[in-house]
Amino acid sequence: MNAKQWRYVSRRISVMIFSLLFVTLLSFMLMRLSPVDPAAAYVMRNSPIVTDEQIAEARIELGLDKPLAIQYVTWIKDALCGEFGNSLASGKPVLMELSKSIPVTLCVVAVSAVLMIMGVLLFGCLQYLTRESLTGKLLTVLSIIGISIPPFYLAILFIQYFAFRFNFISVTGNVGLMKYLPAALCLSICGIAFYSQMLAGSLEREMNEDYSFFARCRGLKEERILFFHALPHAVTDLVPNFVQMIGLCLAGAAIVERVFSLPGLGYLIIDSVVNRNAPVIHASVLFLAIMLVLLDLAATILQWYLRRDIRTEEAK
Repeated sequence: MNAKQWRYVSRRISVMIFSLLFVTLLSFMLMRLSPVDPAAAYVMRNSPIVTDEQIAEARIELGLDKPLAIQYVTWIKDALCGEFGNSLASGKPVLMELSKSIPVTLCVVAVSAVLMIMGVLLFGCLQYLTRESLTGKLLTVLSIIGISIPPFYLAILFIQYFAFRFNFISVTGNVGLMKYLPAALCLSICGIAFYSQMLAGSLEREMNEDYSFFARCRGLKEERILFFHALPHAVTDLVPNFVQMIGLCLAGAAIVERVFSLPGLGYLIIDSVVNRNAPVIHASVLFLAIMLVLLDLAATILQWYLRRDIRTEEAK
């Protein structure tokens, strides 16, 4: 790497570290600004009778009697050593709780990403091919609707109609792919609606480029130019943004997992917020922040390698 590349990498690493520190600090501050005392909630879960003495002892036991800055620094030191404490609800190590929840969320997001890839390619090409017809206008309206409806509302409608009214799926007891497919489908609708519009616009731009004109002069059919020449270029432009969309799906899976009763990371975070389980909340927020930062870094790297115009500008 040359000096300019080293400066770019060091700047990105600095931004990552600052983002993680800011997110974890914000998590600590929001927990302390809540009117519910974590020590009182802890005592109420473990004792039928709550006294001020018990709350004071619990505050000392949990380290909540120290200033916020000291609590935060102590937590950072422990986190760097891989120690996140024990869950206040179950008494088990936080890492054990996360090890059960993280794979579920990653499976949901992975299935959602596959659905988005297939949906974007299908509907993006279809919107381009029908852009001047009534079907194209109808697909545009459906895309706007898909972008506007939040995933958790789609999840509620999905259960109401496909599970209860039409009895197409089972609400509980699903195994294999069907365990994750409904939640992944609800998460993928917004991405499909958004990126299919972008892909259709990119295809229209690529089909007007010089290489498409020369391909027509060579006698190639429009379908061959579209699928073998324009589509790879159009997809290349969308890859970095699509990687960032996966990060948004990871963050947006929380409420959808709760609706479908999937024991993923989002389900764990919501339960921890309700129960004032601070150790689990802080560790979960840190993991989500790390994943989002890494996906953003991956998107930046892909953008730097795939988009030739950016590489040309940086070379200059």
